[in-house]
Order: sequence, then structure tokens, then C-alpha cells
Amino acid sequence: MNIILQHDLLFASASLIYSGKRVHCGNVLIDTGSAGTVFSINSVISIGIRPEPDDIVRELRGIGGTEFVFIKRLDKLSMGNFHLNDFEVEIGAMDYGFDIDGIIGLDFLLGVKAKIDLEQLLIC
Repeated sequence: MNIILQHDLLFASASLIYSGKRVHCGNVLIDTGSAGTVFSINSVISIGIRPEPDDIVRELRGIGGTEFVFIKRLDKLSMGNFHLNDFEVEIGAMDYGFDIDGIIGLDFLLGVKAKIDLEQLLIC
């Protein structure tokens, strides 16, 4: 799968399936420094992902500060030929000062045994 260098960061696209509905996210950061995978509420609300009273809420801390997110379990998360079924993601505002649909973290990358080729800008 091809990755793109934007703002000196690695980006790709991903597809999410939740309750049988699919959404494509074309601007997803590949972040080996992030333990978890998180998506913007604005990118996934169209498939019915929204906060519910019984959702688990977490506080994320990173270089950009802190943010509260809620947890959802997807039917499937795909990035190119890589996919994981029944995969847990975090959903939040993701107001980072630039356009971003989500972050693919180490939980997904390790789960699919991805290799990042920085010379060719590929995930294989």
C-alpha cells in the first residue's frame, strides 16, 4: 500500500465498517508513536458512530495535549490489503490544527504485522 508524505508526516487511507456500514477515510496519519488507533468523530458519524451512555471514555495524552475519546468496536478496519475484524478504536474531536481523519497506531500495525518501507513509501 502506498503512503504519502504530507506536512513531514506519513499518511494513507483506511476503511471502517461499523454495524454493516462502511466509510472511507482518505487522510489517515500512520503513527508508530501512538499506542492506539483513533478516528475523528467528523469522519465516522455518517456510519452511525456517536457517543452513547454506556461507551468507555478515556483521556488521551500526547505531544499536542490531552483529549477525551470514547471507545467503539468496529466490524472491520482496513488499510489497503491489511485488515482486522472486531477491532477497537478511539473516537474524538481530533482538533490538531490540520485536516486529519484519523491515526493508525501500533495496535493496528502490530496486529497486521505491517512493515513500513520509508525508501519506497510503502506499507507491506
